[in-house]
Amino acid sequence: MAIINYDLIVVTDDKKKKEKYNFLNGEEVVFNHTRFKIRLINKFIYSETGLDRLMYDGVIVDVRQFEDDIINTLLFYNNQSEIFIFDYKFKPNIVNRNIKYFYELPNLKDLIIQFFYERRYNTPFFNALKRLARSKKQRWHTPGHVGGEAFEKYTSVRDFKRFYKNNIFLTDTSVSDPSFGSLLSHNGIFKEAEKLLSTAYGTLYSFINVHGTSTSNKIIFMTLLDKGDKVIVDRNIHKSTIHSIIVSGAIPVFLKANFNREFGIILPTRKEEVLRCIEENKDAKLLALTVPTYDGLRYNLPEIISLAHKYKIKVLVDEAWGAHMHFHHDYYPDALQSGADYVVQSTHKVMGAFSQASVIHVNDKDFKEKKYEFFENYMFFSSTSPFYPMVASIDVSRKLLSCEGKMILEKLKKYYDQLVVEIDALNDFKVLKKSYLKDYYDDKNEILLDYTRILVNFSKAGIGKKQIYSYLLRNKIVVEKINYNSFTLLLGVGTTQNMVKKLIKVLKDFKYEKRDLGEKKIQFIWNDLEATIPPFEAYQSKGEWIDLKNAKGRISSNMLVPYPPGIPLIIPGQIFTEDLINNLLEITSFDEIEIHGLIKGKVKVLK
Repeated sequence: MAIINYDLIVVTDDKKKKEKYNFLNGEEVVFNHTRFKIRLINKFIYSETGLDRLMYDGVIVDVRQFEDDIINTLLFYNNQSEIFIFDYKFKPNIVNRNIKYFYELPNLKDLIIQFFYERRYNTPFFNALKRLARSKKQRWHTPGHVGGEAFEKYTSVRDFKRFYKNNIFLTDTSVSDPSFGSLLSHNGIFKEAEKLLSTAYGTLYSFINVHGTSTSNKIIFMTLLDKGDKVIVDRNIHKSTIHSIIVSGAIPVFLKANFNREFGIILPTRKEEVLRCIEENKDAKLLALTVPTYDGLRYNLPEIISLAHKYKIKVLVDEAWGAHMHFHHDYYPDALQSGADYVVQSTHKVMGAFSQASVIHVNDKDFKEKKYEFFENYMFFSSTSPFYPMVASIDVSRKLLSCEGKMILEKLKKYYDQLVVEIDALNDFKVLKKSYLKDYYDDKNEILLDYTRILVNFSKAGIGKKQIYSYLLRNKIVVEKINYNSFTLLLGVGTTQNMVKKLIKVLKDFKYEKRDLGEKKIQFIWNDLEATIPPFEAYQSKGEWIDLKNAKGRISSNMLVPYPPGIPLIIPGQIFTEDLINNLLEITSFDEIEIHGLIKGKVKVLK
C-alpha cells in the first residue's frame, strides 16, 4: 500500500482557535489503496509569519476577517495546495478550483484526503488503460497487432513482445474504442486528464499533445498570428520556433543576445534590451521567450510580461525544459505565475513522461475568441492515431509531481549542490555558476538558474570533445549534450544518489595527460538573425541547391542548425556571409556535430 504524507498548515487570527486542529496531526486515512498521513507542520497567526517560504499540501484558513491578498499569497507560493476556508464572514473575490468554502467545520480529515486524491492522486487515463488491459475485449480495429497477438503468434518477432512484455501492447488502442473519447476533440477520459493538468498548474485550460513541444509551438503561432504579424523572439531559440514563424507567415524581430565563449552557450537577452525591444515594437502581436534555456538559464519574467501586456502583446513561453518548475518555490514565479498567456512544456525532459510528451497551458483571458482557431490548428498538426500509453505517461508524471514534486525537487537540488562542489574541486573541470555571468547582467536577479542542469567546462583538461566523449562512454555515462568545450548534465526525477557517486568517481579518475591534442576547437558565429525578406517567403520560394563554399551573397532558403546545440546559425531570408560560410565549413570538419539543412555539402538558396 502506498503511503503519502500530507503536510498541513493552519492560518488563523486567533490563538485560541489553533488548538482545535491538533486532532489532525498524525492521523491516517486509507483511501483507494493509499494511506494518507496528515502532518500538521505549522499553526500560526497570519500577521506574525510570512507564507512565502513554507511548502505545504493543504491549508486551513480560519479567520474572522481576511482580505484577498492572503488567498492570493497562498495561491502564488503554493499553487498546488488545497485551501479550506470556513467560519468566514466575507467570501473573497477569487474563483479558484483549489478552494473549498465552509460555514462550519466538516469532517475535515476525510474531506482533505478525498479532495487531495481527486485533484492529484487520481490518474483517470492510466486507470482506464489498466481496465482495458484486463478487459479481454476482442479487437476488430486498429492497431493491427491486436493487443500484441501478432508478436506472440509469429516466431520471427516473438522476441519483440517478450522484451516489452504484455501491457504495452494491450494498452495500444485507438479512437475506435469509444470508451476513451477522443484526444482531437478533447472529450471523454482525455478531457478528465486535461482537467487535472489544468488544476495542477492553475490554468484556465491545459491540453495534452503527443507530438512534442515543437508541435505545441506551431499550434500557438498559427492560432495567434496572421501572415505579416510581428513577433518578438529570442536569439536562443529552438528550430521549431523558426518553423512556427515560417508556417504562420509572421515577421520575426530577434532579441539581441550575448555569447559566452568559455562555456559555448548563448545567454538570455538582458532585461533592459527585452524591454527596449518591446517599447520599439508595440505593434507586435506576440512575445515568444524560451525559459529556461537548454543550459538551464531563466529570465526573471514578471516585469517583461507586464510590459508586453501593457501594449496588448500576448506572451508565449517555451518552457519545454521547465515543466517541473511549477512544483517548488525555488523556481517561483514561473511563467504561469508571471502572467504568461500561453506556456508549452515537454513533460518528458525532467518529469518522466515518455519522449515526445508535451502539454499546452492557456491562461489567455481572450482565448474564447481564438478557441476555434486553436482547435483547428491542434487537429492540423496532430495525428488521428495518438499513442495512448504516452498519454498515460503524462497523466502519471503529473500525479508524481503533484504528490511528491517538492520532495523530489529538493532531492535534485541536493544532488545539484553536491555535484557542483565536487566537480568544481577537480582541476580539469569548471562548473557554470551564476556569479560567472555578472559581467553580462546589471542585476544579480535578472537571470536565474534551473537546478536540473549542470554545465561543465573541460577546457582546463587540455583535451577536445572527442576525448571526453569517449571517456564518458567507456564508463557507461551518457550526458545530455557535449559541445566543443563543455558538456551538460540533466538531473531528472529518476536521478539517484548512486548515479551521482558514480559520475563523481568517473570524473575524479579522469587521467588524460594535459597536452595539445591537435584538435581544433570550434567557435560558432552567432549572427543576428535579421532576414532581408520574410522567412516564410524565402522558404516557399523556388530555390536551388549549391555548394556551401559558393553561397556567399546568396539568400538562404532554409535553416542551418548545428546539433549540438540546436540553435540556427542562418534562417530563410538571411544572406550568406564569408565569415558564416567559413564557420560552417569549419563545423563540418567535426564528426560529432551534425548540421541540419546541410546535405552533402550543399545548401538551398533562392534562385
